[in-house]
Amino acid sequence: MTCGSDGGDMELVILGSGGSTTIPRPGCKCRVCEEARVRGIPYARSGPSMFVSGVNALFDTPEEIACQLNREKINAVDYIFYTHWHPDHTFGMRIVERMYKFWLDMFVRGKSPRNKVKVCAASKVMEDLKSMGYRGGTFLQYYEKSGLIDTVELESRKPFNIGNLTVTPFETPTTYCLSTVFLIQEGCNRVVYAPCDVKPFPETPELKNLDLLIIGSFHPEGPLKEGIAIPKDNPLRKELFSLEELERLAHKLKAKKTLITHIEEEWGKTHDEYQQLENTHKLKFAFDGLRIGI
Repeated sequence: MTCGSDGGDMELVILGSGGSTTIPRPGCKCRVCEEARVRGIPYARSGPSMFVSGVNALFDTPEEIACQLNREKINAVDYIFYTHWHPDHTFGMRIVERMYKFWLDMFVRGKSPRNKVKVCAASKVMEDLKSMGYRGGTFLQYYEKSGLIDTVELESRKPFNIGNLTVTPFETPTTYCLSTVFLIQEGCNRVVYAPCDVKPFPETPELKNLDLLIIGSFHPEGPLKEGIAIPKDNPLRKELFSLEELERLAHKLKAKKTLITHIEEEWGKTHDEYQQLENTHKLKFAFDGLRIGI
């Protein structure tokens, strides 16, 4: 595909649009969680994850990843890209065995796992992932020895090719961890996936002129859950973007569209209220199951 031809070749699926806590939060009786229990998606939100169709590339594996894949009828995963180590992005990593490890294959038929998934992360993020484990070793080592995965260490700002798709990681040191901004390109289509811990955002021309910016690490203004507002001098504001800051960032990056994800339960807003915010901001809010053609 060359620039100037019709778009629509790249399909993205927002598997989960929630933040570090799902909506509904177990045990919570607030109006947002109670509505989500009754009405389900799009009022309910699961852990942060995205899927790129065609190349079967998954970005992050929250605890709910198996349910997300089943819900969207996704039958194959060939690549997993990790943004950072935080539990809400990684604790579903055993999806590789849930999909491709069969006891009867191993012990009766004498067969290897039915697929070997490439687990990809920027070098320093991969260091974090490879430190996660138990007394006998790390989780990734266990899956490698089981024949379920190969690990691929990505170099920051160096493209990684999957057929016609290119994924480029930009390592992003933040206050609490090292995270990643991913630039995803197919032909002239350019998407950035930056769901969490991406403030300050990388300053580079390589991340400009986007068809779509998908970004998290945000907070709304005004009263949030239980009427609490974030004070002007609170350190949380250094970690998270306000909606106005995201609008300015999108303008700076020359993004045609901006989609907000990683939506926290504690912000205390329903799906309908986020839609109302779209009327006053040049932003859209993601929801679980949203499919996007680029």
